[in-house]
Amino acid sequence: LIAKLARLAPNEVADMRAWVRANDANAPVPEGFTQGRHALAMALVKFEQDRPAQFWGGLLAFIAIPCLVLHSLLR
Repeated sequence: LIAKLARLAPNEVADMRAWVRANDANAPVPEGFTQGRHALAMALVKFEQDRPAQFWGGLLAFIAIPCLVLHSLLR
């Protein structure tokens, strides 16, 4: 999912997940993960790993809220 949102290859996101799991939360991020789409993907991966409930809840809300608004407008 993160690879599709950031338009990266799945193996690049897998490398980011491996780096996040292997390193301390305050460790400096590698240069390859700090620019452009890689930075977006890295932020999402860190958020997914550090706060999974908020990540998936936010994703669900991102989809559900517009659906609920549309439903209330069409009723």
